[in-house]
Amino acid sequence: MKRYLINCYKKTRMVNWQILILTLSITACQPNVQKLESNESIVESDAIAENFLIPPNSTRPGVYWYFMDGNQNRDEMTADLEAMARAGIGKVVFLEVNIGVPRGPVNFMSEEWQDNFVHAVKTTKRLGIELILGTGPGWAGSGGPWVKPEDSMQHLVAGVTEISGPKSFKSKIAVPKPPKPNYFAGMSEQWIKVREDWYEDVSVLAFPTPSDDVVIDQLDLKTLKETQPYSIWKHIPRYVRSDATYKELKEESVINQDMIIDLSNLMLADGTLEWEVPEGNWTIMRFVSRTTGQTTRPAPTPGHGFETDKFNPKSYEKHWNNFQQKLLDRIGPRELSSSWTRIHLDSWEMSSQNWSKSFQEEFINRRGYDPKPFYPAYAGMVVDSLEKTERFLWDLRKTAQELVIENYVEVIKAKAHEHDMAYSNQPYDMNPAGNLDLGSVADIPSCEFWDYRNSDLVDSLYSCIEATSIAHTMGKSEVPVEAFTSVIPNRFHAYPGQMKNQTDWALAFGVTNFIFHTFQHQPLGNEALPGMSMGPHGSNWHRHQNWWDMLPAYHDYISRSSYLLQQGVTVSDILYLTPEGVPHIFWPPADALLGTGLLKDKRGYGFDAVSPRILINRASIKDGQIAFKNASSYKVMILPKLDTMTPETLEAIIGFVEEGATIIGNPPIKSPSLVNYPDSDAKVVELATELWGSLDLPVSLTARKVGKGTVYWGQDIYLKTDDEEEFYPSYVKTANLLKEIGLDEDFSVGGAPIRFTHRKTNDRDIYFVANTSDSIISVDADFRVSGMTPELWHSETGERRSLPNFIDRGDKTTIPLQFEAHESYFVVFGKDDKGFPSNGKNFQTFNDVKLIDGEWSVSFDPKRGGPEKIIFESLVDWKDHAELGVKHYSGKATYTKTFDVQAEIKPKDNYFIELGPTYEMARVTLNGEDLGTVWTSPWRVPTKTALKSKANILKVEVANSWENRLIGDTLAEDKDVRTLKWSSGLLEGKEYKAGRYTFTTYLKAASDFGDIKLEPPKLQSSGLIGPVKIVKVDESNQ
Repeated sequence: MKRYLINCYKKTRMVNWQILILTLSITACQPNVQKLESNESIVESDAIAENFLIPPNSTRPGVYWYFMDGNQNRDEMTADLEAMARAGIGKVVFLEVNIGVPRGPVNFMSEEWQDNFVHAVKTTKRLGIELILGTGPGWAGSGGPWVKPEDSMQHLVAGVTEISGPKSFKSKIAVPKPPKPNYFAGMSEQWIKVREDWYEDVSVLAFPTPSDDVVIDQLDLKTLKETQPYSIWKHIPRYVRSDATYKELKEESVINQDMIIDLSNLMLADGTLEWEVPEGNWTIMRFVSRTTGQTTRPAPTPGHGFETDKFNPKSYEKHWNNFQQKLLDRIGPRELSSSWTRIHLDSWEMSSQNWSKSFQEEFINRRGYDPKPFYPAYAGMVVDSLEKTERFLWDLRKTAQELVIENYVEVIKAKAHEHDMAYSNQPYDMNPAGNLDLGSVADIPSCEFWDYRNSDLVDSLYSCIEATSIAHTMGKSEVPVEAFTSVIPNRFHAYPGQMKNQTDWALAFGVTNFIFHTFQHQPLGNEALPGMSMGPHGSNWHRHQNWWDMLPAYHDYISRSSYLLQQGVTVSDILYLTPEGVPHIFWPPADALLGTGLLKDKRGYGFDAVSPRILINRASIKDGQIAFKNASSYKVMILPKLDTMTPETLEAIIGFVEEGATIIGNPPIKSPSLVNYPDSDAKVVELATELWGSLDLPVSLTARKVGKGTVYWGQDIYLKTDDEEEFYPSYVKTANLLKEIGLDEDFSVGGAPIRFTHRKTNDRDIYFVANTSDSIISVDADFRVSGMTPELWHSETGERRSLPNFIDRGDKTTIPLQFEAHESYFVVFGKDDKGFPSNGKNFQTFNDVKLIDGEWSVSFDPKRGGPEKIIFESLVDWKDHAELGVKHYSGKATYTKTFDVQAEIKPKDNYFIELGPTYEMARVTLNGEDLGTVWTSPWRVPTKTALKSKANILKVEVANSWENRLIGDTLAEDKDVRTLKWSSGLLEGKEYKAGRYTFTTYLKAASDFGDIKLEPPKLQSSGLIGPVKIVKVDESNQ
């Protein structure tokens, strides 16, 4: 124990001692290690084990700390941060927005605002919390009122004038109007006027008028006029196809490039054009640059302005100087701001741009030809042929991708590194740089998932697939997630027990750090409960939640799990190569995931995705696998079902196969690009023939040896589907092939509802396994590990113990496992053979000792409308109680019960208290001894040394959420009975009517939430439901 206490001190000595006791959970320095005869607890010194028990601060979860348009209070900011520290929060993402709350008195970037930010930085340093600042005001992008139109995101816009010749033409060519802004542009009257007034001339072209109007499908997406979020609009395509063949158009229907005349030098500054028009019908196109209208929405009002030009590095640098640099200067020497550790680019919601002042020059330098003759393609006109036009548009998007990466996100990263900070991003949603490639730039790629009850509204599951794929191929151990985002209006009904299954889903997918959405700053303090919310958004993960002081138990679980899943590298077998070109969202074959809604799980073979850019830059072949430096390795790589590929990518794939890689896919026959056309197509055919031997597909799956590797191909390898975006063979087909070449599934439980993930270090194989069901399950689990000894590591307690009953089958290890409802733990294989007996039991069984039934004395808080003391004749759900003060109660209540065991209590016996289902969290005290916090199944805590034979006093403090009281306050007898006036100046200091007990800023009815149809709020189960009993470990079975 002395060694253990020293370790506790080492882990916590940097934490401010004034809050030390509150910062650490009580159980953190009291490991719950049961003394068992055949499944012994493991107590030897081990660095990973010690860090698992008390994880480093870097693994603690974080929160999005949102401020609502000037509603700031410095004292309450301190209260927020100290409450976070007590609950085990280790990170805050500092953002200010304008959603659902009247403006407050502290203007964004005012002197007071900057001083408050400095205070936040100093306070987080004192408390040992990391502060992460967004790239700009609002929650996405970068920009503000300091961004001038010429430094903003821009489009190339065309106006058309049709004339007939021959004749002399002298007239003003109208300035093309800006197109309708993107749905998410967030334009205000101020910026609409600026947008309408600003433009820059680019070019004036004339050509014989085509005879027909030709429609290029998906034109807005192909020209990057806009990219829309796939997460909320599933009609948005996940990828822009690049086909090998296109429809042949009539010669008179297209623009002949050789007939295009550049009239730019003939137009005067006022737009007057003088030109001798040749014979025939002619089209004049005036091309100008216009700001896209994309703004920093939903920024606070003083921070609202245009988004920066993503193609121009100087644009972001100007923005940095107006935002981050001012704050750095305000703080002073870097050591004073060391808690400010990161710059974060949140979800991509800026749509796209297709122009900037230097775009033509950049295009020529990168693609090797002048884009000017193809400018009409921006307006949907075909130049030379549909194929050449489509290939130009592919090059346009490719150039835009490179510019966004090099001149925007790389610049953010460089500025962050210049100031000893990291750069993180959420590389989605349909950004113009490609999700995988955008994320690969980040030091810390991150993702987002929504509360599973929002499955009909938003589905960003793919962002977690993408972010974890980036981490696994780029060698990144930390994968944060914006967790439990929601648009369920202010119901306050997300709590740890309800969130456990989705927490485990995220862990199994490869998430290794949680940042909860959202902790709304509470400027009004404790006089307003539950307080401000972020409009309809988020899970209200803030200090006014009634169970906030019980959260360390859940946060400890997350920290331990996150720590262990950051060790080593992830084991995956299948690597899906994404198509070249952008935009692109990766989605695996439909049957590669099991489950429904937002909780789909990977199957027995793990998989990741990789872009051609990451593959070429980072991959090599090691032991016949595609290996990434200091990252994961893959047995097989799957090519996308496309007929096009650039020669450069194809050459790289040939090199990998020759060195020993195994790939599945069919040969391309053309390049998607106009670069080096048509020689590039001939090169693709040459290289494809070299790898596949022929371009004629065999009828069935066929293997071809090339060098040390193998390529599998054939007509039937891809799914037969009408979905043009189904790029890959079915998972089942790939799995069968892997089995044929001698590789079994990494994990198998015969179809039982168990999810998993697998990490590997130099001397350990670490499996995370979790029951996805609400039932107790027993399974025989096969792990693709042999010659190693298994242990069970439990994240809820930090306990480690042996799993003595297992069978090593030479190529895998079979272990009988048992799970409570939604239980999860780690199975860790070590290289040391400790000689555990094979006939032992892996799990405890329990015998009932005492049912604690009958009357309970229950105390509520009268200030919350509950009875100060009431007798429950039996345990009952509060929502079903006849007393309105109980039915609508939100807060804490303490159950008290005196009982006898009527049996001799022996020190060597292991007794537990089982509470039964408890809503939502509970702290258990027996005879004055704190037994810990209960928040999930099996609702059980050890009695330690507290249990006596007689006169035991059991206290169970239960906390629920705010939903029931919020509903109660809408009832006639409770509604609008108070007159309030905010001393803080909120609502301009005017009096208003409110309910008896609660104050919050957003509670819309289901019928008043736009197109989203939600069920009316319902009373939530609350309290101690039972049955409560004393149980004892059955030592005879151990």
